[in-house]
Amino acid sequence: MAMVNISIPLKTAHGDGFYQAKGVAPKNLFGYRLGLKIDNPYLYLVLENVPSEVAAEVLEKVRALLPWAAVRLDFGILAAKGDLRFTDAAIFDGQFPVAHGPDITPSPIRIESNHKTEEADALLFSALVEGSELDAFDPLKLRKKFRLACEIFASVDFEASANAQFLALISILEILADPAPRPGQCISIIEDAMTRMKDEAKAAGDTLIRQALEDMHRGAEHWKKESIRSSIRRLGTDVSRKMGDADPAAVGRAAVNLYDKRSLVVHEGVGASLRDVADTRKIVREAIAVEADCFEHIRGRFPLA
Repeated sequence: MAMVNISIPLKTAHGDGFYQAKGVAPKNLFGYRLGLKIDNPYLYLVLENVPSEVAAEVLEKVRALLPWAAVRLDFGILAAKGDLRFTDAAIFDGQFPVAHGPDITPSPIRIESNHKTEEADALLFSALVEGSELDAFDPLKLRKKFRLACEIFASVDFEASANAQFLALISILEILADPAPRPGQCISIIEDAMTRMKDEAKAAGDTLIRQALEDMHRGAEHWKKESIRSSIRRLGTDVSRKMGDADPAAVGRAAVNLYDKRSLVVHEGVGASLRDVADTRKIVREAIAVEADCFEHIRGRFPLA
């Protein structure tokens, strides 16, 4: 069975990146040793001695975990798109993930703008290994909403404006919020109203009135659950409580205030501030970590070891 090293180009936002930490024990992911090739300004995550038959599958597993690493390190990280390419040459196109022989010293070629490095490569390795051990990333669990939330978070830093970043972050709150059913008495009132809407629509002679009543009937189905606004308040409160904050209700109010700001941005063209982005990012990042049941170090730097 032929063995290959997989080089995966990584992209970070301007000002973020990695350096190679000294004195840290090597880490394995899926049983393969991890490395990071830094060829400033370019980064390549490397998995060593992977059987060529499973190399493409391993690549997709790593891609699935990188959004969690972005959450953990709190900056955007994207893996290069495209199918895995195989080569016997040392010089290859560094824009794509490539598998090459372990005995080859790779020399990928790329042209792109510069950025500075900031985080130890071992932190990236730790985050990837941690993600591989979370139930939230178990392919059999199909946690689609959670994975989508991580994916959007990993891309936020690449948005060009504060408004775009803010709206992306708010969309994560909407994804993670889970509206609860309203009390039974409320549901009974709604169902009575829906019955009347349906009857009135059948009897309506005016096409516009009939259409309006039918639209109201369809929309009323959503009234049976709490509003997205209420569920975001509850999400913020619950996350803050799990984080051990003194006033979880204040965080819930802050979350819903930020959601209200979204309406001003979208419907009235009011700009989101950098403070709005920072406040939303903090709540979102902690909500993702709590959803994964992995938030021990989310407010600090988790260990290199």
